[in-house]
Amino acid sequence: MATPQELTQLRDGPRTPREQIWFDRYAHHRLEAWRQVQDPLADRCLENIAFQRPSGLLDEVERRAAEEGGVYQAFLDHCHTVPGWVNFERMELGRRMYRRHGALQGLVLMCSSLVEGYAHNKPSQVLVATGRLQKDVSRRIYETGQMLHNIAATDGLRPGGLGHRTLMEVRLLHAAVRRFLSESGRWDSDRFDLPINQEDMAGTVLEFDYMVVRGLRRMGLYISHQEHEAMHYFWRYAGYLLGVDEALLTATVEEQKVLALQLTSHLYEPTGDSEKLAKSLLAGMAGKPPFHLSYDVLVAVSRFLIGDAMADDLNLHSRVSSAAAVRMARAGFGAASLGQRLLPEAAKRRLEDFNHDLGRRTLKMGLGKDPARWGFKAMA
Repeated sequence: MATPQELTQLRDGPRTPREQIWFDRYAHHRLEAWRQVQDPLADRCLENIAFQRPSGLLDEVERRAAEEGGVYQAFLDHCHTVPGWVNFERMELGRRMYRRHGALQGLVLMCSSLVEGYAHNKPSQVLVATGRLQKDVSRRIYETGQMLHNIAATDGLRPGGLGHRTLMEVRLLHAAVRRFLSESGRWDSDRFDLPINQEDMAGTVLEFDYMVVRGLRRMGLYISHQEHEAMHYFWRYAGYLLGVDEALLTATVEEQKVLALQLTSHLYEPTGDSEKLAKSLLAGMAGKPPFHLSYDVLVAVSRFLIGDAMADDLNLHSRVSSAAAVRMARAGFGAASLGQRLLPEAAKRRLEDFNHDLGRRTLKMGLGKDPARWGFKAMA
């Protein structure tokens, strides 16, 4: 949930002419219009392809592109055409930051970003309708971790890179889910608008980027403005590959903050489903690697990160001892963050490589050793 300072900014409105442009660009009525737009390129590809794991979807699109061209080749061309605003060297620092803080990033994503997303009732109904999160919580989280791991690999986001391919697979998976919900009769478009629409997709990028950086800072890490900009730039291109319209891919962290404020104020509507999803997530990951934390401690982390108001709305309460442990851990993370900044460059790179390797081992424990059962068939 927005911090008190952010809520004050939202209440006071734009402070500069530039902020006025952003507040208008992401005004509620404009965001509402984006709820009627999905991802036509990916959706056309999946009109006649049977549902299968994401890697199989992309394999099939590539096969049909070679044989038929058409919508299949158009999708591949879009994904492999790098926009003029992309500079891979500029996003390198962002990629390294995500490697450097991989494990803690995962904890923040789980306890803050995803939980906060469930308080947005309309987009969270996709999980309710598919039943995926309640039935197979940890596997879905590890699959998300596999995506994040792959895009943080060396040259991961460059065309031909493993992360680039993984994001294409995720994009096609979203199209398959939209088709499933449309054909199953489980989705009420009058109540929830179109499933996995452009506003929801833009919100997903915020969860991986804006909310993660905010959560890492709340956990005591020092992240400079330059580092934040690089992390945002990294995810701006990742969002493009996931099919987010460029009009919703913010150009600066300041613009992104306005989008986050407007989107949250537009969608925040916690319900009983929100509470069930949040508790199912935290219970499903309790005791699991790499954290091996109890349910009560995970709830305490979540409450610390999302704030008391949202935690109360979701009925997330922990013991005082767990809350105290989280605050003690925050002090330790802060000290470690300061220590990392004093390391020579070579040592920082070794730390990043160590964390990425730790992530690989954790994911293999969570997903199993057989790649044939993974959602994405390859891991960096």
